Amino acid sequence: MEIDWFRVFFSDQPYSFFIEIVIRTLIMFVAAVVTLRLAGKREVQQLSIFEMVMIVTLGSAAGDPMFYDDVGVLHALTVFVVVLSAYRLMILLIARSDKAEALLEGEPHYIIRDGKLCIKEMPNDELGSDEFFSQLRAQSVEHLGQLRCVILEDTGRLSVFYYSDEEVKPGLPILPDEYRKKSRTIEDSGLYACAHCGNTLQLESVARVVCDICKTEEWVKAINRRRIT
Repeated sequence: MEIDWFRVFFSDQPYSFFIEIVIRTLIMFVAAVVTLRLAGKREVQQLSIFEMVMIVTLGSAAGDPMFYDDVGVLHALTVFVVVLSAYRLMILLIARSDKAEALLEGEPHYIIRDGKLCIKEMPNDELGSDEFFSQLRAQSVEHLGQLRCVILEDTGRLSVFYYSDEEVKPGLPILPDEYRKKSRTIEDSGLYACAHCGNTLQLESVARVVCDICKTEEWVKAINRRRIT
Protein backbone atom coordinates (compact mmCIF):
# COMPACT_ATOMS: atom_id res chain seq x y z
CA MET A 1 0.00 0.00 0.00
CA GLU A 2 1.49 3.29 -1.10
CA ILE A 3 0.85 6.37 1.06
CA ASP A 4 0.09 9.64 -0.69
CA TRP A 5 2.23 11.90 1.50
CA PHE A 6 1.25 15.01 -0.44
CA ARG A 7 -2.43 14.38 0.42
CA VAL A 8 -1.52 13.61 4.06
CA PHE A 9 0.15 17.00 4.54
CA PHE A 10 -1.73 19.20 2.08
CA SER A 11 -5.09 17.43 1.58
CA ASP A 12 -6.79 18.34 -1.69
CA GLN A 13 -6.88 22.06 -1.00
CA PRO A 14 -4.89 24.57 -3.07
CA TYR A 15 -1.93 26.35 -1.49
CA SER A 16 -4.01 29.50 -1.19
CA PHE A 17 -6.12 27.77 1.46
CA PHE A 18 -3.23 28.22 3.93
CA ILE A 19 -3.79 31.97 3.74
CA GLU A 20 -7.50 31.40 4.30
CA ILE A 21 -6.71 29.26 7.39
CA VAL A 22 -4.63 32.09 8.84
CA ILE A 23 -7.47 34.57 8.32
CA ARG A 24 -10.11 32.18 9.68
CA THR A 25 -7.99 31.38 12.76
CA LEU A 26 -7.37 35.02 13.57
CA ILE A 27 -11.08 35.83 13.26
CA MET A 28 -12.15 32.93 15.50
CA PHE A 29 -9.41 33.65 18.03
CA VAL A 30 -10.50 37.26 18.38
CA ALA A 31 -14.17 36.19 18.54
CA ALA A 32 -13.39 33.67 21.32
CA VAL A 33 -11.44 36.25 23.34
CA VAL A 34 -14.20 38.86 22.98
CA THR A 35 -16.93 36.36 23.90
CA LEU A 36 -15.13 35.14 27.02
CA ARG A 37 -14.37 38.74 27.98
CA LEU A 38 -18.06 39.60 27.72
CA ALA A 39 -18.94 36.51 29.74
CA GLY A 40 -16.90 37.81 32.67
CA LYS A 41 -13.58 37.07 34.35
CA ARG A 42 -13.14 34.15 36.72
CA GLU A 43 -10.32 31.79 37.72
CA VAL A 44 -10.31 28.36 36.07
CA GLN A 45 -10.69 26.57 39.42
CA GLN A 46 -13.79 28.64 40.16
CA LEU A 47 -15.64 27.80 36.96
CA SER A 48 -19.00 26.11 37.40
CA ILE A 49 -20.07 23.12 35.32
CA PHE A 50 -22.29 25.41 33.24
CA GLU A 51 -19.36 27.72 32.46
CA MET A 52 -17.13 24.78 31.55
CA VAL A 53 -19.80 23.58 29.11
CA MET A 54 -19.91 27.05 27.58
CA ILE A 55 -16.13 27.08 27.07
CA VAL A 56 -16.13 23.59 25.51
CA THR A 57 -18.96 24.63 23.18
CA LEU A 58 -17.11 27.77 22.11
CA GLY A 59 -13.95 25.75 21.52
CA SER A 60 -15.78 23.32 19.29
CA ALA A 61 -17.52 26.10 17.37
CA ALA A 62 -14.25 28.01 16.94
CA GLY A 63 -12.18 25.05 15.78
CA ASP A 64 -14.17 23.81 12.81
CA PRO A 65 -14.23 26.99 10.68
CA MET A 66 -10.50 27.46 11.17
CA PHE A 67 -9.57 24.71 8.71
CA TYR A 68 -12.79 23.24 7.27
CA ASP A 69 -13.57 25.09 4.07
CA ASP A 70 -17.20 23.96 4.11
CA VAL A 71 -17.88 25.63 7.50
CA GLY A 72 -18.53 29.34 7.22
CA VAL A 73 -17.10 31.78 9.76
CA LEU A 74 -20.48 33.50 10.13
CA HIS A 75 -22.06 30.17 11.10
CA ALA A 76 -19.56 29.82 13.95
CA LEU A 77 -20.06 33.44 15.00
CA THR A 78 -23.79 32.74 15.18
CA VAL A 79 -23.04 29.90 17.61
CA PHE A 80 -20.98 32.33 19.68
CA VAL A 81 -23.84 34.82 19.85
CA VAL A 82 -26.36 32.13 20.84
CA VAL A 83 -24.06 30.64 23.50
CA LEU A 84 -23.25 34.06 24.99
CA SER A 85 -26.95 35.02 25.00
CA ALA A 86 -27.88 31.75 26.71
CA TYR A 87 -25.11 32.29 29.26
CA ARG A 88 -26.30 35.81 30.03
CA LEU A 89 -29.86 34.51 30.41
CA MET A 90 -28.68 31.81 32.84
CA ILE A 91 -26.77 34.40 34.88
CA LEU A 92 -29.94 36.51 35.07
CA LEU A 93 -31.97 33.50 36.24
CA ILE A 94 -29.32 32.61 38.83
CA ALA A 95 -29.34 36.17 40.18
CA ARG A 96 -33.12 36.18 40.55
CA SER A 97 -33.82 32.62 41.68
CA ASP A 98 -32.19 30.52 44.41
CA LYS A 99 -33.68 27.38 42.87
CA ALA A 100 -32.16 28.20 39.48
CA GLU A 101 -28.80 28.85 41.14
CA ALA A 102 -28.88 25.48 42.93
CA LEU A 103 -29.88 23.71 39.70
CA LEU A 104 -27.33 25.36 37.39
CA GLU A 105 -24.42 26.13 39.72
CA GLY A 106 -24.85 23.48 42.39
CA GLU A 107 -24.62 24.21 46.10
CA PRO A 108 -22.03 23.68 48.84
CA HIS A 109 -22.07 20.46 50.87
CA TYR A 110 -20.60 19.69 54.27
CA ILE A 111 -18.05 16.89 53.96
CA ILE A 112 -16.86 16.95 57.58
CA ARG A 113 -18.48 18.15 60.78
CA ASP A 114 -16.76 17.91 64.16
CA GLY A 115 -14.00 15.66 62.85
CA LYS A 116 -16.34 13.10 61.26
CA LEU A 117 -17.36 12.54 57.64
CA CYS A 118 -20.94 13.58 56.86
CA ILE A 119 -21.95 10.34 55.16
CA LYS A 120 -25.64 11.30 54.83
CA GLU A 121 -24.93 14.83 53.58
CA MET A 122 -22.20 14.02 51.06
CA PRO A 123 -23.36 14.04 47.43
CA ASN A 124 -23.01 10.61 45.84
CA ASP A 125 -19.78 10.03 43.86
CA GLU A 126 -18.75 13.67 44.19
CA LEU A 127 -15.40 12.96 45.80
CA GLY A 128 -13.57 9.68 46.31
CA SER A 129 -11.93 9.16 49.71
CA ASP A 130 -8.43 8.89 48.21
CA GLU A 131 -8.82 12.19 46.36
CA PHE A 132 -10.41 13.85 49.38
CA PHE A 133 -7.72 12.70 51.80
CA SER A 134 -4.95 13.75 49.40
CA GLN A 135 -6.37 17.29 49.27
CA LEU A 136 -6.45 17.42 53.06
CA ARG A 137 -2.90 16.09 53.35
CA ALA A 138 -1.79 18.87 50.99
CA GLN A 139 -3.01 21.29 53.68
CA SER A 140 -0.95 19.55 56.42
CA VAL A 141 -3.88 17.62 57.89
CA GLU A 142 -2.89 14.34 59.59
CA HIS A 143 -6.22 13.21 60.98
CA LEU A 144 -9.87 14.26 60.91
CA GLY A 145 -9.86 15.27 64.57
CA GLN A 146 -7.99 18.43 63.54
CA LEU A 147 -10.97 19.61 61.49
CA ARG A 148 -14.01 21.52 62.72
CA CYS A 149 -15.66 21.33 59.32
CA VAL A 150 -14.89 20.95 55.62
CA ILE A 151 -17.21 22.25 52.89
CA LEU A 152 -17.22 21.14 49.26
CA GLU A 153 -18.02 24.35 47.37
CA ASP A 154 -20.05 24.45 44.15
CA THR A 155 -16.79 25.11 42.27
CA GLY A 156 -15.33 21.80 43.48
CA ARG A 157 -12.88 23.45 45.88
CA LEU A 158 -12.64 22.56 49.57
CA SER A 159 -13.08 25.15 52.32
CA VAL A 160 -11.33 23.82 55.43
CA PHE A 161 -11.88 25.10 58.99
CA TYR A 162 -9.60 23.86 61.75
CA TYR A 163 -9.84 23.32 65.47
CA SER A 164 -7.42 25.30 67.59
CA ASP A 165 -4.58 23.27 69.11
CA GLU A 166 -6.44 23.11 72.42
CA GLU A 167 -9.61 21.79 70.74
CA VAL A 168 -8.03 19.04 68.59
CA LYS A 169 -9.66 15.69 69.33
CA PRO A 170 -8.73 12.09 68.45
CA GLY A 171 -9.65 11.29 64.87
CA LEU A 172 -9.21 9.08 61.83
CA PRO A 173 -5.59 9.20 60.57
CA ILE A 174 -5.35 9.95 56.84
CA LEU A 175 -1.60 9.55 56.31
CA PRO A 176 -1.20 6.50 54.02
CA ASP A 177 1.00 4.42 56.36
CA GLU A 178 -1.39 4.84 59.27
CA TYR A 179 -4.64 4.57 57.31
CA ARG A 180 -3.55 1.28 55.71
CA LYS A 181 -3.47 -0.31 59.17
CA LYS A 182 -7.26 -0.45 59.17
CA SER A 183 -8.62 -3.82 60.21
CA ARG A 184 -11.85 -5.65 60.98
CA THR A 185 -10.29 -7.21 64.08
CA ILE A 186 -9.59 -5.16 67.21
CA GLU A 187 -6.47 -6.72 68.71
CA ASP A 188 -5.74 -4.18 71.46
CA SER A 189 -8.18 -2.14 73.51
CA GLY A 190 -8.09 1.60 72.89
CA LEU A 191 -9.68 4.49 71.03
CA TYR A 192 -10.44 3.63 67.39
CA ALA A 193 -11.84 5.56 64.42
CA CYS A 194 -14.12 4.08 61.79
CA ALA A 195 -12.15 3.91 58.52
CA HIS A 196 -15.26 4.87 56.54
CA CYS A 197 -16.80 7.78 58.45
CA GLY A 198 -14.31 8.73 61.18
CA ASN A 199 -16.64 7.89 64.08
CA THR A 200 -14.48 7.33 67.19
CA LEU A 201 -15.21 4.71 69.87
CA GLN A 202 -13.42 3.21 72.84
CA LEU A 203 -13.16 -0.47 71.90
CA GLU A 204 -12.01 -3.57 73.67
CA SER A 205 -10.23 -6.50 72.03
CA VAL A 206 -12.90 -8.18 69.89
CA ALA A 207 -13.21 -9.95 66.54
CA ARG A 208 -15.90 -7.74 65.00
CA VAL A 209 -17.38 -4.30 65.67
CA VAL A 210 -19.98 -2.58 63.48
CA CYS A 211 -19.94 1.23 63.32
CA ASP A 212 -23.27 2.55 64.58
CA ILE A 213 -23.20 5.41 62.06
CA CYS A 214 -22.16 3.91 58.70
CA LYS A 215 -22.55 0.18 59.53
CA THR A 216 -19.05 -0.75 58.32
CA GLU A 217 -16.53 -2.87 60.21
CA GLU A 218 -13.06 -1.47 59.48
CA TRP A 219 -11.27 0.47 62.21
CA VAL A 220 -8.00 2.35 62.68
CA LYS A 221 -6.41 3.47 65.93
CA ALA A 222 -7.33 7.11 66.41
CA ILE A 223 -4.63 9.74 66.86
CA ASN A 224 -4.80 13.24 68.35
CA ARG A 225 -1.66 15.00 67.16
CA ARG A 226 -1.87 18.76 66.77
CA ARG A 227 -1.64 20.25 63.31
CA ILE A 228 1.83 21.43 62.28
CA THR A 229 1.98 24.01 59.47
